[in-house]
Amino acid sequence: MPAILHFRALRVVIHANAPHPQRVRVNRPDRGVKIALVGLGRCILWLLWQCVRVPALLFLVTLEPVITFALSALALLGVLTAFFWELVGPPHFPFFLVIGISLGFELALFLYHGLLRLLGARL
Repeated sequence: MPAILHFRALRVVIHANAPHPQRVRVNRPDRGVKIALVGLGRCILWLLWQCVRVPALLFLVTLEPVITFALSALALLGVLTAFFWELVGPPHFPFFLVIGISLGFELALFLYHGLLRLLGARL
C-alpha cells in the first residue's frame, strides 16, 4: 500500500513494497489554466467596472456645473448670513451651527469633485 505525502502542493508517492523506496512525482495541475482563469476573471471584473463607471461618470459630469453652482452659492450665502445675523441679529443666534452647515456644503462639493476624479481615472 503506497503512502501519500503532500509537499507544497506536489504529490509524492512512496511505494512501501518496493525493494528501494522510490519517490514518484505526479503531475501538478496545469498552472497555465489557472493563470488564464485568473486573467479571465480580472477581465470580467474590469468590464463590469467599466459598465458601472462610464454611465455614472457621464451623469455626474452632466450635473457638475449645476451642483458646483448650487453648493458654492449655499455655502457663501450661509457664511454671509451667519456673519450678518451675528452682527445685527438676536443674541441667541446659532452662529457656529450656520457656519458648520456652510462648511458642510463646501465639504460636499469637495467630495463630489473627488468622486468625479475617482470615476474619471483610468484603471
